Amino acid sequence: MKKIRAAGLLLSVSVALTGCWDRTEINDVAFVIGSCVDKEGDQVRSTLQIALPGSLGGSGSEGGGGGTAGNKKYYLESKKGITLRNSNLQIQAGNSRRLSFAHRRTLLVGEEFAKGGISEMLDQFARIPQNRLSSLVAITQGPAYKIMDAAAPMEQFPSEMIRELMNEFTKTPVTLKVLANDLLTTGVDVVLPYISLQQAVPDNIGDQNEKKNIQITGLALFKDDRLVGVMKGPEIKMINLAMNQSTTYDVAVPSPSGKGYITITFIENLVTLRPVIHGDNITMHIDILAKGGVIENNSNYILGDEKHMNRLEQEASKEIIAQIKTGLHKLQDQYHTDILGFGRTIHQKNPKAWDRFKDRWDELYPNVKVVVNTNLHIENIGAVNKPFGRKDVKLKHD
Repeated sequence: MKKIRAAGLLLSVSVALTGCWDRTEINDVAFVIGSCVDKEGDQVRSTLQIALPGSLGGSGSEGGGGGTAGNKKYYLESKKGITLRNSNLQIQAGNSRRLSFAHRRTLLVGEEFAKGGISEMLDQFARIPQNRLSSLVAITQGPAYKIMDAAAPMEQFPSEMIRELMNEFTKTPVTLKVLANDLLTTGVDVVLPYISLQQAVPDNIGDQNEKKNIQITGLALFKDDRLVGVMKGPEIKMINLAMNQSTTYDVAVPSPSGKGYITITFIENLVTLRPVIHGDNITMHIDILAKGGVIENNSNYILGDEKHMNRLEQEASKEIIAQIKTGLHKLQDQYHTDILGFGRTIHQKNPKAWDRFKDRWDELYPNVKVVVNTNLHIENIGAVNKPFGRKDVKLKHD
């Protein structure tokens, strides 16, 4: 009798089960792997990079799904609307499959759109659960959709190449979540990678078609939610270091004695900020601890003994400090943007002082004195002490 009752109970429960009533077959889904936002007049242009399932099979595979032409693993769809969501709906209206943003890797924002403010576009990303707040964000030189359709020979998709470049460029790439958090945090301004197309080879090499690669060529600087400038040049690596975001970086140091340069790569680094406050006088100490090794010596300077290595570390410190101060001069005097988070550091380490400064921070920030302290260790000089391939009579002996 008990068995009969148990069986009846199980049958009655199964009646209430509805199965996969809301399922969506994979053949009915268009997977968005990257997207772009651009400004055109008073409208927003959204461009989506959509994977082509029929082109994603392995070598020799014909794949599945509908037929696709060409060698690309994706195609682009682009529409304009009064808002970002509206432009995406315009794309959906012309797509036979339901757009899925759950696999989006990158979000590129065109330079012109960023100048008008980026906060207005963020609402839909948090409001719609399907959107990934882990998507990486970057600013592009010119229209973003041109970057998204550039050649990426090493990866299946340009969006994947951009993601890899950003992971290589910084320890903690800026995601949508981090971007929103920085916009809402006092004492720090937003900074994003600045991406552009660069010529890959000279015109006289290879075929006649112009070859360009996607590269991170600068830092996009914001004040509030608006793009106010782009920092380019060698100092962007050192500013990235000062933000404690550098993965690895190279420094070409003039030879301590004689001619030529010695290149050092630093593969470990730790950077901390220490504010020292006296009244309204603020000094920010940037303490850098780094370890690295020599990867090239095209000078006539002999490495190896402790005295020579100490001199080399001193020269490397001078070069790093000089480039950081050049970059900080632009940030404080030209752009007035606190991307290193001096204000946030004061807020965290001296809340009472920040209460006095927060309403006047825009006025005080350009006058913050910065002291850069370095503790560098060159632990590896390679397989040879002397410059390889040079006679002893041409080398410098201290």
